[in-house]
Amino acid sequence: MTPTAPGALRPAGAVDRDRLLATFLGLVAVDSPTGHEGSIGTVLEARYRELGCSTTMDDIGNIVAVYPGTRPGTILVSMHMDTAGTDRGIVPIIGDDGVIRTDGSTILGADDKSGLAGCLELLRLLQSNRGWTFPTIEFVSTVGEERGLVGSRHLDVSRLDATHGFVLDTAGVMGSITYWSPTSVYLTITVRGRKAHAGVEPEKGISAVRVAAQAIASMPLGRIDEETVANIGTIRGGEARNIIPDTVELEGMARSHDQDKLDHQLAAMRSACQRAADEAGATVDFAAEEIYKTYKIAEDALPYREAATAIRSLGLEVSPRKSGGGTDGNYFNAKGIPCVALPTGMVDEHATSEHIAIDDMVLACQTLVAIVTQPAQE
Repeated sequence: MTPTAPGALRPAGAVDRDRLLATFLGLVAVDSPTGHEGSIGTVLEARYRELGCSTTMDDIGNIVAVYPGTRPGTILVSMHMDTAGTDRGIVPIIGDDGVIRTDGSTILGADDKSGLAGCLELLRLLQSNRGWTFPTIEFVSTVGEERGLVGSRHLDVSRLDATHGFVLDTAGVMGSITYWSPTSVYLTITVRGRKAHAGVEPEKGISAVRVAAQAIASMPLGRIDEETVANIGTIRGGEARNIIPDTVELEGMARSHDQDKLDHQLAAMRSACQRAADEAGATVDFAAEEIYKTYKIAEDALPYREAATAIRSLGLEVSPRKSGGGTDGNYFNAKGIPCVALPTGMVDEHATSEHIAIDDMVLACQTLVAIVTQPAQE
């Protein structure tokens, strides 16, 4: 756990710990698994308006809330509304160590409700401190982030005026800046064999399950190198225990920061499938869909510099971070709005061991306040 930065000065020092915690717990209480963001969207849009924002919602539920600045310039601050998986009825437990967890039966949803809570706290501070100087802020709250960045992929950024931005949606040590994210490709692999009675005439069948198993066994999977990973995550197929299965569908993914390495990995996976199918007399369809593209933000780029200045103002060390995962920042960067991603304090996101230290959540909010209220950089 990272302690609250000693000597943190106003405006960042104005973050109200108890209010931030209460906001976070209130958001966690609103169920919002991917595809079911309606309730949290209603809550957020009402909060944004109460706190002085104008809001718009697009046709899939993304919310853009605009808070007018007191100096020239517009920045983007992004979070997502959905939580990973299907968990509902999440009950947060605050430990004596100042860490928020669940009982282990569900995720916590700090990914990304800690980011949402920080933005609402920032808005409260901006409303109550009229003398502060800050740019116009476009708060973008997306849907479907956990299902392949659906919201940011769909969002019409021509509606935005932001020149650069910050995505509040990563793990990592406080003070880290995610400047590099990989390209991600989703895989759907369909193996087709021949159905037969497994007890009477199995020799007439071609087991799609066996072909798929042989293909998976010969694939390079897991950590391939420092920049590349691959996984087969789901297997579906078969009808009954006494029928040779004729169809199996595999779902997987491959990611890399290096396009040549990614191409090589995809070719190896495709080859493993084709070889196993050919040996058994089966067929295979290997479909690869690019979900998001890599980005790399230089240290002298404006979003990186502004984040680094804010982090140092809190007495923290800047820690450049290369991420193995994607955020909505991948699409904002691809669409011409350079962004870096920042930690919110979340740990073990997507797992039932997910947790967040209150001190880290405060630090993340302080970092956001420091970014917004620092003097403009060129």
